[in-house]
Amino acid sequence: MDMNNDGFVSREDFELMAKRLVGNSGKISKEKTDDIFKAFLAIPDYLGVKPGEKLSLEEAAKLANEKYLSPNAQKPSVYHDTLFDCIDTDSDGVISMEEFKVYFKIVGHDITDEEIEHAFHTIDANGNGKISRDEFVAAAKDFYFGVEETELSKAFCGKLLPQ
Repeated sequence: MDMNNDGFVSREDFELMAKRLVGNSGKISKEKTDDIFKAFLAIPDYLGVKPGEKLSLEEAAKLANEKYLSPNAQKPSVYHDTLFDCIDTDSDGVISMEEFKVYFKIVGHDITDEEIEHAFHTIDANGNGKISRDEFVAAAKDFYFGVEETELSKAFCGKLLPQ
């Protein structure tokens, strides 16, 4: 999640991610914009990352692992429900291919349109051309809690590190 490519993860990276999502999503309401910023800034808040604080990529990964995967962690679907709502910029209850592409272009590392489309179709379990909340949360759970890497878990976040 090092959005500004400075080698660290900071609160500013999450602000930049929200700004890019809002800026690339076409016309969205002020309320939706506020919700997106609130959701993205909830991540560093939950992790305890203060404004101006920078964590190495390793420190950030360890902290996220401790916070999100510990036995007393916040229910994972709460975060993924919120993320779903951010990606669903037109608030119609599903993620379209266009919305998915905008999000993946922001968070993905050199991801191609073909890879995005493959990920979309993998998550779209019923093949109706839309990702429902249930399909999205299922992919997230497979990504975070699956024992082995699966096609679904790989589709959730795309390439995590540049190759």
